[in-house]
Amino acid sequence: MRTPYFFVPLLSPAYRRGRTLLRRVSYRGDAVWCAVCQQGFGGWIGRQAVGCCPNCGSATRQKLAALHIARQFASGTATIRVLIFAPDEGLTARLRRMPGFHVTTADVSAPDVDHHWDITAIDAPDAAFDLVLCSHVLEHVPDDRAALGELRRILSPQGTAIIQVPYARDTPTTDEDFSEMRPAERVRRFGQSDHCRVYGRDLVDRMTDAGFAVEVLTPVATMTEAERARLGVWNDVLFICTPGDARQTDRRADA
Repeated sequence: MRTPYFFVPLLSPAYRRGRTLLRRVSYRGDAVWCAVCQQGFGGWIGRQAVGCCPNCGSATRQKLAALHIARQFASGTATIRVLIFAPDEGLTARLRRMPGFHVTTADVSAPDVDHHWDITAIDAPDAAFDLVLCSHVLEHVPDDRAALGELRRILSPQGTAIIQVPYARDTPTTDEDFSEMRPAERVRRFGQSDHCRVYGRDLVDRMTDAGFAVEVLTPVATMTEAERARLGVWNDVLFICTPGDARQTDRRADA
């Protein structure tokens, strides 16, 4: 007999806790270290060199974001207003433990977030946040330029937005298509059936058009092979966006 759907939300948290406890035992050791939950393990789940954390489930993109934030913000004492779009459990928990960090989470529809916000029309005042994390969201959004404009609008004058996307660094232009496409074709072109595009290097132009100054950061470039292996990261990119001398348009005013 099929299990009723309403049982799933009750069983899932208990299942996840049990799975995590089992993995902590199975992967005990200190060969690798997770920058997100700050614990050591005997190895990673999945790919040996760059797999996911057995405890918090973090992959390379979460690990690199955690490393960058720790380096850039750990020494400060001021209150930092943080917004995480499409939050994952591990990195959110890590930031909430950091002194002075006041974390807000948002997603258009996911449960257990502080706000159900559309990233193209964020219901927050101008300059409301000092640090914005937007990881693997923009490729799902048809009007990504509106989303970038909103991220710029809510960022404080001295703030930073850390943006991560699927990125073809050797391709000059973004491949995108909004026509009706079969899911298999979207998977072939964009990596997932719900993606609108794969970004090329012209993503930086879209960001600067929104009013950002952009640093394209590859954190592993300064790491040794041993450091990469211990941290379980590959050469993924962080787009570090700060307020520039902007061609910024308040898209809400046009609505």
